[in-house]
Amino acid sequence: MDEFKRFFLRGLAAVLPTLLTVAVFLWAYNLIERYMGQHITAAMLHVMTWTGPPEASVVDPLDDALRYGRPLDEWLGAEHGNEAGRRVTEEYKIITSKALDSSRDPVRLRAEKERSAALWRIAFAKYKLNLIGFLIAIIVVYFVGFFLASFIGRASLRFVEGTLGRMPLVRAIYPNIKQVTDFLFGEQKLEFSGVVAVPYPRQGIWSIGLLTGSPMKALQEGAEEELVTVFIPSSPTPVTGYTITVPRRDLIELTISIDEALRFIISAGVIKPDTALQSSGLQVIEPTQ
Repeated sequence: MDEFKRFFLRGLAAVLPTLLTVAVFLWAYNLIERYMGQHITAAMLHVMTWTGPPEASVVDPLDDALRYGRPLDEWLGAEHGNEAGRRVTEEYKIITSKALDSSRDPVRLRAEKERSAALWRIAFAKYKLNLIGFLIAIIVVYFVGFFLASFIGRASLRFVEGTLGRMPLVRAIYPNIKQVTDFLFGEQKLEFSGVVAVPYPRQGIWSIGLLTGSPMKALQEGAEEELVTVFIPSSPTPVTGYTITVPRRDLIELTISIDEALRFIISAGVIKPDTALQSSGLQVIEPTQ
């Protein structure tokens, strides 16, 4: 049982990063498709409907309607010959509606319009044309970013944000969401200038920290010595942690890279930086099984 657990966890550690990466991309795709792509596709279908039904060479009105339409809880009977037993779709019922042969013009024209819309839905499903809506959504987002990079775009964004900031309820939500999106997608990246050891949470206990830069102006003006800001990552999830401001004289600068420091933190000290071991003359102590 222990051997199964060990190999299972090893396999999980190997495939989990890939699965999470795929999950993030699928989440982003579904988000854009749901809130933008679907509406763009619906607008395209509406426009194409007014141009008339697609050619018969593009869509087979009966076979494609049964193959690519939206299924219903109905099946074709024996009177349909070779098609008997196939599941009926919403589009098939529209295409074969008796209203198309109505002698009343309003009824017939409405049925023809519904038939045209149904055939275009089948065409979009058959040739995966709904992806065009997703691609247009991506292009729209790109041009929005391009516009916001201009002077007029920045002024427009400030006006919109100012308006939202004065609206009840919205002003309690929008600024917080904007801070998160600016942090994740903003052009200003969070950069660390080095790895340090800092006495935290008390003297005598050393924590690995990432030097972020200078402190807040009010803190520095009230202190009698130079202060720095340090981020103390949590183990084993370094995306969270504590931000502290300490005197620079209390720090010990470590000659290791940020990647090595993060590996050390994530592994709870099991994976030790090679450069630190070589420079200190320490030997690696393997954990006992």
